[in-house]
Amino acid sequence: MAKIRTLVIGGAVGAALTYFFDAELGPGRRAQVKDLVGAALDRGRRELSRQARQLQQRSPSAVAELAAGGATGPEDDLTVLSRVESILYAMPDYPRSNIEAEVVGGRLTLRGEVESAELAREIVETASHVRSVASVENLLQVKGSA
Repeated sequence: MAKIRTLVIGGAVGAALTYFFDAELGPGRRAQVKDLVGAALDRGRRELSRQARQLQQRSPSAVAELAAGGATGPEDDLTVLSRVESILYAMPDYPRSNIEAEVVGGRLTLRGEVESAELAREIVETASHVRSVASVENLLQVKGSA
C-alpha cells in the first residue's frame, strides 16, 4: 500500500513539474500562478489590515457611542436587550456566562458575578450609554465578596 501511495505522489509531483516547466508554455503558466497567488496574498493582507483597524477602533465606549446615536422612539424591551447584549458581548473581558441582563420598560437590570469592581463599573457605564436604556440597576457582585 505504501508503494502505491509513493508511486501516486511521485506521479503527481512529476506531472506538476512537467506542467510548470514545459519549455513552451511553462513560463506563462508560472507567471499566471504567480499573479494568482500574489493577488490572493494582497486580498488577505488587506482583509487583515481592515480587521485590525476594526479591533483597534472597537473599544467598549466607542461601540456604546455608536449604539447611542439617533433614537427614533420607544422600542420594545427585547430589542433593547438584544442591543445591550450585542454591545456588552463585544467587550473583551465581559463574562457572558456569569451575567444575566433583563430589560423592563427601558430599565436594564444586571445580575451576576464579575472579577473586579472596575469591570462592573465599566459594564454599567457601557450599558448606560446604549440607545433606549433609561436606567441601569447594578446588581453585579465581585467574586469573593460577601
